[in-house]
Amino acid sequence: MQFSVVALLSLVAVAVASPISLVARMDDIVARNPQVTAEAPAMSNAAGEVVAFDSKTVNKPAAAAGN
Repeated sequence: MQFSVVALLSLVAVAVASPISLVARMDDIVARNPQVTAEAPAMSNAAGEVVAFDSKTVNKPAAAAGN
């Protein structure tokens, strides 16, 4: 009896937690104009933007601070 109550409550919790509506179009969740292709190596610059990897422009905040 206790297991049945726990099982029922868990199923109710799953039903309540499920999404109410799905995204209408996949375009809404896909990047529209990627700056870097997935095949190319990428990194983040000092501003946090994703850019193509270039070993000469790697952000080194510790070195810039003198550490």
